[in-house]
Amino acid sequence: MPIVEPTTTPADSFGAYDIGELRAPAARIGPNTIIELAHVLRDRYGEHLAGALLFESTGYALTALPGAMVDEREAQTFVRLVMTQFGERVGARVLHEAGHRAAEYLMTHRIPRGTLWVIRTVPARAGLSLLLKAVQANAWTFAGSGELSVQSHARGADLTFHSCAMCRDLQSDRPVCDFYAGTFEHLVRTLVAPRARVAEVECQAQGGHCCRFEVTGIK
Repeated sequence: MPIVEPTTTPADSFGAYDIGELRAPAARIGPNTIIELAHVLRDRYGEHLAGALLFESTGYALTALPGAMVDEREAQTFVRLVMTQFGERVGARVLHEAGHRAAEYLMTHRIPRGTLWVIRTVPARAGLSLLLKAVQANAWTFAGSGELSVQSHARGADLTFHSCAMCRDLQSDRPVCDFYAGTFEHLVRTLVAPRARVAEVECQAQGGHCCRFEVTGIK
């Protein structure tokens, strides 16, 4: 596969990971991570850079994005390349925006209108419970070989990935699962509580046992 030279100096805080080293059958996830991340890169930095990073990491083109489930390692490699290309701070913003766009797609095309109406209409805590049940029921579409669990608590809720595919084999000083954080936060803010906050408070990339997202601001 051709190597595209980066246009900026890559950040060096991540551990080495060569997706080519592992070729056993991998779990599959929906294509939204790849699609929305490619679109954000295109809109922010232009088609040339977006297309180069997309092709280098996945082999896809902007004009031929996947329309079915993909190997989770393709999405993970794309995420890693974005973080190393732009650095952690900018990369986090790009991934967070891609997560927002993924949430918009889900609300427009995947969540039934009746379900959206119910979640918006009931009290916030009940709406959050309904939303998180739906998220957990459909985790197979985005968790891949990882597992997602949901637990409500007095402050809101926790969403926990065990063996998170997005940051597997990465090393960082900060949480890096910003795509998931952006998706969860936009869903909760749009459907349940506009001032809610979703923060990744534990991440495998930092040496954590899991990737845990805390939902707060639900009244």
